[in-house]
Amino acid sequence: MTSPRDYEVVGMFGVRAGGGSPLAVVHDAEGLSTGEMEWIAGRLRVDETVFVLPPTVPRATHRVRVFTRRGESPFGGHSAVGTAVALVRSGRLPSGRVVQERGGKLLELEADGERATVTATGPPPVAALAPGPLLAAVGLTAGDLGEGPVLAAGFGPLFHLLPVREKAVGAARPDVAAMSGSGLPDLFVFHWDGTARIATARLFAPGYAIDEDPACASLGLALGVWLGELGAVDGRTDFRIEQGAGMGRPAELECAVGVDPDSGALRATVGGRAPQELTGELAVPPAAVGQLP
Repeated sequence: MTSPRDYEVVGMFGVRAGGGSPLAVVHDAEGLSTGEMEWIAGRLRVDETVFVLPPTVPRATHRVRVFTRRGESPFGGHSAVGTAVALVRSGRLPSGRVVQERGGKLLELEADGERATVTATGPPPVAALAPGPLLAAVGLTAGDLGEGPVLAAGFGPLFHLLPVREKAVGAARPDVAAMSGSGLPDLFVFHWDGTARIATARLFAPGYAIDEDPACASLGLALGVWLGELGAVDGRTDFRIEQGAGMGRPAELECAVGVDPDSGALRATVGGRAPQELTGELAVPPAAVGQLP
């Protein structure tokens, strides 16, 4: 690495600094090797680290590579909200529409220096699941099961959605080894309050190198699919996900789901804040990469 790079850590969907899902954004990352990116992500020790690069297609405003502590991730939707806010807040992009390029795919967002929103339009894939193995994976029983379908759903990666009774959300205790051994990369345990339109939730995601995630944008979209399957979508339905409080990182995801007026397909939206927590400079000599723990 020939020169220092600015970086910041934000709390995606945090209700305050210190809340939400921690994300590191490394600005102006052109010229960094894959090995340097892996090393930096390992040293920063947050759930995900995004490296911002120049776009390669005309429509895109920026391109990203996303790393967890285990290596590069094929997904960029979860971190797109925090990245967009960081780019606008730093003056690298203007407020309004931003288009993220990741792995040949484009993702459009609306962003300013405080919050960003992403929208996806279906039809998304949906698969019914047997509740027993999912309940067992987090130490719950059939008596803890809530109302509504048990599904794998989402725009992009499919998440495993398990509705439970209110008290069962806090009682869930994931068996991470069993989840990994059974090919269950994630489990979204939530209680749905249909009157208030609030989901109180926890996400266990050992398959993504995250034991528990205090907030996840992609799951806001997936829960919109779940509401469609529940039959709770009438025109546009606004709802909220509250997550991360038990981890000391409270988060709120502002979501909506409805029907696209042009295509008739399901249309889901998720957004929220990304408070800035840390800023700094990275200065790693190339010779150090691969030599330091």
